[in-house]
Amino acid sequence: MHLKSHDLDHAHWDRRGFLRTLGMAGAGAISFGNSTLSVVESPQLNQALSDAYSDRILVLIRLKGGNDGLNTIVPLYDFDLYANKRPKIHIPENNIYKLNDNHGMPNFMNAVAPMWGEGAMKVIHGVGYENQNLSHFKSSEIWATTTPDSEISSGWMGRYYEGKYGDYMNNPPKKPLAIQIGGGGNMIFDGDLTTYSFSVSSPQRLKRVAENGTLFDNQNIRTNLHSQQVSFLREASNTTFRYASVINQAYEKSRAFDSYANDNFDLQMSLVSRFIKGGLGTKVYMVSLGGFDTHANQPARHESLMSRLSKAIQTFYKDLSDYGVADKVLSMTFSEFGRRVAENGSNGTDHGSAAPIMLFGPALNGNGFIGEHPNLRALDKKGNIASSIDFRAVYASVLTDWLCADAVDVSNAISGPKPQLLGLGLGCDGSEKLPITEDPYLPLHAAVNGDHGVSLYLSINEYANVEINVFDVLGRKVGNTISSGLNSGKHNLSLIDTATQRLPPGQYFYKITVNGEKTYSKSFLVK
Repeated sequence: MHLKSHDLDHAHWDRRGFLRTLGMAGAGAISFGNSTLSVVESPQLNQALSDAYSDRILVLIRLKGGNDGLNTIVPLYDFDLYANKRPKIHIPENNIYKLNDNHGMPNFMNAVAPMWGEGAMKVIHGVGYENQNLSHFKSSEIWATTTPDSEISSGWMGRYYEGKYGDYMNNPPKKPLAIQIGGGGNMIFDGDLTTYSFSVSSPQRLKRVAENGTLFDNQNIRTNLHSQQVSFLREASNTTFRYASVINQAYEKSRAFDSYANDNFDLQMSLVSRFIKGGLGTKVYMVSLGGFDTHANQPARHESLMSRLSKAIQTFYKDLSDYGVADKVLSMTFSEFGRRVAENGSNGTDHGSAAPIMLFGPALNGNGFIGEHPNLRALDKKGNIASSIDFRAVYASVLTDWLCADAVDVSNAISGPKPQLLGLGLGCDGSEKLPITEDPYLPLHAAVNGDHGVSLYLSINEYANVEINVFDVLGRKVGNTISSGLNSGKHNLSLIDTATQRLPPGQYFYKITVNGEKTYSKSFLVK
């Protein structure tokens, strides 16, 4: 197994060296409508294909320690049983904000109540996995890698980026793909060869980078040997942070929003906002709020944490809204596990299983619940509820519906069986508004060395003038150029006819222009 992987690695690098020998070095990331592909850099290709870059951003909010889902989203429909299991720590009915007739949240989370009312908040019930591992470390690892297999050390976002940026090590993007604040040791952004996030241990350190463009101040160093050694180490560290200057530029382009509280979590959220407003271009951020391991004195601790979380999220979206970019940002909470249904003898709860995930952002276009709340009357031997939605389905749905990843990228990211998509209804890059889309039941296929050529199956919602071109990786046009007015309905369009042209195996791209304006581009493989 390892030998095969090792051999494939060598084949990959040998191909890279071959491309350099041909003078085509430098595989750059080119962004298409639904996927970003690593291809050989070519001025012709850059000109041939329009950049349909998506400006959507995902903010992952890690609730470290195991958030108590039952005191976050309270089951009003089964309130008596809930209260009986938690006589000292349950949320009293008169302290609950009703989200609907069946569910509510504590009044100390009221800062996000307007977001619920405005359709900018959704809740995914009972997220977890089978055979919950109740260890903080192991469960956090499973949530990061999407598998209990300890041999796998790459995270879901790391694999996602690894599939999209195959030449990242030699030609990293000009801007950081992801920024992770705190959460040291978390594997979410780890690939097999490198990590794909700009990671700092604290928001204070990131703020220093943002303000100065460096990690350490290397001015006014004394001339003695020790000081020179310190200066060398600082300079080496500053050089390692290759993205410090672009982070500084984005930070300087934006203005501070003065409503954030003076604490670590609000500082994280305010920095993320500054980078977004400054046009940094980073697609994924991860912030962290710790303290959720509430074995004792849970009522006061949990209230403080959830109040802090809710106020920071409300401020964050007010900040983004005032700048006009709130609809471009989706936030998602997650935790390594929930808490046990019954309280313990210390006014707290022990490690549990499933818990809700909360989504925030105007792009949600309506409030609501996804999935069924776990049954409090069907507990396992340890007193834990069963998960009703596998966490991998949430990841796959966010990648598909928000970051517009194609099926291959999602498959690369998520280990194990193909997860069921939740249908978040977020659409991708405005593609739901285009009159032309790929038919999901009739996928593009490539069989150039067979009898059918390369056909593109399209579903047209309304009449449109459509032009389609096909390019190789050097930006040269190949195959047929289609330019026609197409009526609504399904169409089978021949991009390449094997009777007149046989293409070597490899990667090719099609570009669709609709009504002379909107474009939809993607890659396909000739096998």
